[in-house]
Amino acid sequence: MGHREHETPQAEATPCPGCGAAAGALVDSLPTADLAELYRRRGIEVSAYFETTALIRRFRCQACDLGYFSPPCPGDGPFYEQLQTQSWYYQDEKPEYDYAARFIQAGQRVLEVGCGKGAFHAWLPSKVSYRGLEFNMEAVQKAQAAGLDVRKQSIEEHATRHPAAYDRVCSFQVLEHVPEPASFVHACVDALAPGGLLIIAVPAEDSFLAVAANAPLNMPPHHVLRWSDRALRNLANREGLVLKDLWHEPIAPFHRDWQLQALAHHYLARRRARLIDHSLRYRLAARLLQRQSIRDWLAQRAVRASPDLERGHTVILVAEKPALT
Repeated sequence: MGHREHETPQAEATPCPGCGAAAGALVDSLPTADLAELYRRRGIEVSAYFETTALIRRFRCQACDLGYFSPPCPGDGPFYEQLQTQSWYYQDEKPEYDYAARFIQAGQRVLEVGCGKGAFHAWLPSKVSYRGLEFNMEAVQKAQAAGLDVRKQSIEEHATRHPAAYDRVCSFQVLEHVPEPASFVHACVDALAPGGLLIIAVPAEDSFLAVAANAPLNMPPHHVLRWSDRALRNLANREGLVLKDLWHEPIAPFHRDWQLQALAHHYLARRRARLIDHSLRYRLAARLLQRQSIRDWLAQRAVRASPDLERGHTVILVAEKPALT
């Protein structure tokens, strides 16, 4: 694709956490001191997660196309408690909820993995059997206070106790946080009844996010994986699922300025996108792009060269577990 970064093959590769292949290509290296400073500017302190790690490397699996960080340095409870204090972090209304709800009918059994306070439930038909799994105890308590069946439990444990119990298993903006996605997804499939649908929403690597520099929330300890369309297709294939759809949301109004800025920088750079860029060239470009007319013109040029960059933040995988024969 036109906006892929230049890669150095086989550079200190670590096994892919998705498919297990060792053929990872080095895409970028992130000094953790710079990454911590980017978070600090957003009012989030993450230096404790990098105490023994001076450099994080980002790889792309040459077998399944999954992007992953090594070491992943994933966030924990206290990290997400910090994020909850940010007014922009949790949203009750998302295009992905509206799209996913189209695949759910009255009377079906629905499991949402990583459900937060259960906001997705409001989008479902009234006669749906809904259950949620969530690790954040505050969110669990809010969901339970609203009368929802939400429990603090891993999907791996839940699937062992409730195999083939659900018609729909959904997960929104969770899989990018999971250092071991293979066991997570396999458990989701185990919880599905034959003929059921797996619905997973993640940030779209085949979108403007791929070229957005200095965006810490798309890096550890928040996001530890980067999902392209090809990586999602390969995920479905590994689990023996039948792909029904890969849906890309249009750009959200509140992401438009960020997208245009990212695309304009990308067009000016005319080189591989760096996840962290503090170069003089980047800073000079930022001053130039304060002129909206220049920014928008450059962004349009970037989209002409790579049409996928017009896509919005999220992609949804919809895949079916084959019925028993």
